[in-house]
Amino acid sequence: MLTLLEQIDKGTLWHATGGIHPPECKVQSNTTDISSMRLADEYTLPLPQVGDNAVLTVAIGDYVTKGEVITSGSHFGYLPVHAPTSGHVTHIEQRPSNHASGLPVLSCVIRPDGLEKLSDKIHSKLSLDDIEHVSNQEILSKIQQAGIAGLGGAAFPSHIKLNPASDIELLIINAIECEPYITSDDMIMREQSDAIMQGIAIIYQLLKPKRLIIAIEDNKPQAINLMQQALGRSVLPKEGVRVTSVPTLYPSGGERQLIQILTGQEVPSGAIPAQLGILVQNVATCYAIQDAVLRNYPLIERVVTITGNNVSKPGNYWLPIGTPISHLLSQTGFKGNESDKVIIGGPMMGYALYNDSAPTLKGTNCVLLPDINEIAPEQKELPCIRCGECAVVCPAQLLPQQLFWHAKAQEYDKAVSFNLNDCIECGCCTYVCPSNIPLVEYYRVAKSAVKVEIEEKKQAELAKQRFELRTQRLEDEKLARETKQKEAAERRKSSMTGTDKDAVALAMARIKAKKAAESNATEVSPAASDDKRDAVAAAIARAKAKKAASATNEGSTDELPVDDKQAKVAAAIARAKAKKAALKTAEDETVAPTSNSDIPVDDKKAKIAAAVARAKAKKAALNAADEDSQIPINDVVTPVIDAESPVDDKKAKIAAAVARAKAKKAALNAADEDSQIPINDIVTPVIDAESPVDDKKAKIAAAVARAKAKKAALKAAEDTPEIPATGIDAPVTDTEVPVDDKKARIAATVALAKAKKIALNAAENVVKEPATKVDEPIMNTEVPVDDKKAKIAAAVAKAKANKLAKQAKLDNEKD
Repeated sequence: MLTLLEQIDKGTLWHATGGIHPPECKVQSNTTDISSMRLADEYTLPLPQVGDNAVLTVAIGDYVTKGEVITSGSHFGYLPVHAPTSGHVTHIEQRPSNHASGLPVLSCVIRPDGLEKLSDKIHSKLSLDDIEHVSNQEILSKIQQAGIAGLGGAAFPSHIKLNPASDIELLIINAIECEPYITSDDMIMREQSDAIMQGIAIIYQLLKPKRLIIAIEDNKPQAINLMQQALGRSVLPKEGVRVTSVPTLYPSGGERQLIQILTGQEVPSGAIPAQLGILVQNVATCYAIQDAVLRNYPLIERVVTITGNNVSKPGNYWLPIGTPISHLLSQTGFKGNESDKVIIGGPMMGYALYNDSAPTLKGTNCVLLPDINEIAPEQKELPCIRCGECAVVCPAQLLPQQLFWHAKAQEYDKAVSFNLNDCIECGCCTYVCPSNIPLVEYYRVAKSAVKVEIEEKKQAELAKQRFELRTQRLEDEKLARETKQKEAAERRKSSMTGTDKDAVALAMARIKAKKAAESNATEVSPAASDDKRDAVAAAIARAKAKKAASATNEGSTDELPVDDKQAKVAAAIARAKAKKAALKTAEDETVAPTSNSDIPVDDKKAKIAAAVARAKAKKAALNAADEDSQIPINDVVTPVIDAESPVDDKKAKIAAAVARAKAKKAALNAADEDSQIPINDIVTPVIDAESPVDDKKAKIAAAVARAKAKKAALKAAEDTPEIPATGIDAPVTDTEVPVDDKKARIAATVALAKAKKIALNAAENVVKEPATKVDEPIMNTEVPVDDKKAKIAAAVAKAKANKLAKQAKLDNEKD
């Protein structure tokens, strides 16, 4: 079995898939030599012609010479733009583009001066012998600086294509030119065959392929003959290089189709021929390469076929890049009207241009000007009948019908799955469609949409990568800062002395203690505090009510006679105290309790006092319900005491029980300070009766205090019908005990000091209540007490009694 290269040497050709045989219509333009036109009034050079976008280096008013570079760029795909003639830059503005959309692009407009002055960089011609000593990189640089791009229509930068990543075994020079009407390649082969061979020799030197094929369609016999002669005169090797005639078939000039015809191999979808070791180059591009390398002449002009029945002078012309379409129409005698089409390219793959001010580009190989007899009128698109002719003629072996359905439904992802990108837009499917469906137009729209979608995804991915990099950078910076701080802390720690370490340890301990205290404070929830507060307030209320009720009931006995007015006052006091206790349970204000923590409280006495308080509360509630009189009360109560009534032992015991209740209340207040439990009264606990005292002095001091308090209360009750409650429970006194006047004065002085202290405590706790809101301790004179404590208690009682008397007098004066 012969190898592929051996089959190529024998001239073996393979059958091409699909294709059509449209009318050639080439005679109109290939019967005359290539000619030139006079200079246009201006030349428009779009900056983004091919390759990467360029940066303009000239300004309005600058003078440029023919072949001078007017742009700059650094991208590997950048191709410079050259001035096609000498003249001045008149405009830098948006001009219509040579595209089916006609969208404007930034363009540089040059008005020629007619001198055709060449740039200093263009020098005399070099020989191929000189090129043999030039490196491949220098040759590629010359090709790039000359702005050479593929002139077969794709306009791909040639310096990239001629620098493949893999070795090339087969080099194909494409001279097929299969599309109807176009004859530019045919004519340039006829007139510049030797120059073309020189360009092929330069490419051969760059790639060093094993085989070289110059493929020409068999409908160009004159070009085939001239190229064979030029090959014999060239420096190319005689073995492995041949000119091959290919049967006429459209679109056999396609890169993939030509490879299949010459080698029988199919380029896989998504791959390029270079991956198979094959490279295809257009014949006109070979001519431009020899100009760039041997003459240092940039690509500033090319051969363009101007043909069609609407032109008086059809033929091929050397046109400078940037020549306005309107200029060549006027120079060739355009006979059509404004409604006639101007097609850039051939009738199969070209597009209509509706603005004749657009310029020619490097990829413009034909301007077709057909009349109504050459081009079919536009017909209405009909539904697809699923005849399958489009699939038969498709040279890329696609399914045009499926691509059409998905493109029309804008299901571009499904269209891509049917190899939409492999479509070469040859137009064979549209040519044979009986329903007049412009299939290629649908494919072009779908390709553009896919391209935009891919670009958006690319930008989104780049944005995601930037975000992830930024997040990682911030995290790294944070870790670096933390590491730096740790290292600095370690250095400081290592350099610290023992004293410094102790100071740091103490500071840390204080901080931890503060945090613990704050945590404990926040853990005591308001709900829990409210529950405990309510319970304590209710207990206090019951104790006070019970105490008031007991006092009222006892006053009605024979042992303690009381008049009717006093009984009513006592009952009102009891009701007021009960009401106050109930209201206090709903209050939210926190009143800091004040307790005398220096005086110990007997636990047994506290229990007895609690029991007495509960009994009194129950009795007071019953009495309050039976009373009809409404005596105004101000939330605090002063009981009325009959100074003339003798005080028996029973009353003394009751007073002692009340004192113990108050002592327990004080103890509760002292225990609940941390829980913020509001106590509505400021309590002075009962004096410890167990401490050794002078019994006689204690009795005297207590008796004096009771007598004075009883006298002041009686005076207030007689002078004022309605006594405002002051919240001070006066102790039960015994007037039969002689009084020591000096001790009374001392007790009064001590009482004043204590009253001042109570007022200060009330101000600190923001308790805005009368200064008289103090429950007076009841002294049990039967129990031995410490002399000093007895004196203090007596003084307190005296002071409070004096205050009550003054208050009653003031009230009388107001009335």
